[in-house]
Amino acid sequence: MDFKSKSGLSTTTIVCLVVLAFVSILLVIYGAQYYIDSEIIVSSEQLADRKTEYEITKLDAEISRIRSDTAGSLFWLKLVALFVTVGGAVGGYLIGQSRATLAKLNFEDRKNVDEVYQSIVQELAGESPILRAAAAVKLGAILKSFPAEWNVSDTRKEQLLQLTKNVLAAALSIETDQKVLKTLTINLILHKPESSGGLASVQELDLSGAKAVDAYWAKCNFEYADFYAADLSQASFRKSNLSGAQYRESILKNAVFIESVCMNTSFKMADLRGASFDRANLNSVNFDHAKVHSVSIKEVTIKNILDCPVDVSVDGDGSQLVSVSEWLESEQRTP
Repeated sequence: MDFKSKSGLSTTTIVCLVVLAFVSILLVIYGAQYYIDSEIIVSSEQLADRKTEYEITKLDAEISRIRSDTAGSLFWLKLVALFVTVGGAVGGYLIGQSRATLAKLNFEDRKNVDEVYQSIVQELAGESPILRAAAAVKLGAILKSFPAEWNVSDTRKEQLLQLTKNVLAAALSIETDQKVLKTLTINLILHKPESSGGLASVQELDLSGAKAVDAYWAKCNFEYADFYAADLSQASFRKSNLSGAQYRESILKNAVFIESVCMNTSFKMADLRGASFDRANLNSVNFDHAKVHSVSIKEVTIKNILDCPVDVSVDGDGSQLVSVSEWLESEQRTP
């Protein structure tokens, strides 16, 4: 996956080359004048003929004009005009060619990166579990530290990072091998940008139907993620941000939500039996018809909980429905 850094001539380099060429031409021309314009001394002190003196004066004027054309102010004016005209044309051409070359090289680099990336994704869909696990690790490496040799723009980089997360999330709902599934859960949460405050950046992912039993997803930002009908038994969301996440009909037996932020989070019809919400922030959480037997809710912060029925039966068969307020009161009274 190695790509050499490619670049054309920069604008500064082109300007320097044009100036250097101008100085070189100037030195050559000026040096040539030394041999062409030798000193011409005309004296009329010993000439008595006024006509001859007039002709000599006229000749002096012609010589002065020639000197002005070849080494004087007029010469410099013409040279400046030549530099502006020719230098501007040559510099503009070089800059245009340089930009065209850069655009071509960038296109080739992007094409190469896409080919390498597609080969990794194809490995993730291979028949061998070992190859699939290796592909998951490669994708995780992209999330953890984006390859510097992939010479792509910042926009393209963000696109590849988001695509990698979506691919890993989709694989969690398709994969059947338990070892590969565990590898996928580990590598999905390796993207931790500096602006995330130490949390893995996995917002708004579609994890519906994901098979993530025993996943360790602590300190992750799962804002507005969709876990519809996912199997998340014994998964850990400790100290994670789950604001706006949807766990509708998810299996969350013995899951850990300790010190997590659950603002506007929906656990509608989810199986939460044995889960722990100790010291969690439960703000506007929806537990509608959730199975909540043996759920631990010690020292939680509760605000604006939707008043709805919850299932407190041991088997979660809907035989014991109580209001969410009654359930919370009974659990908080339990020592």
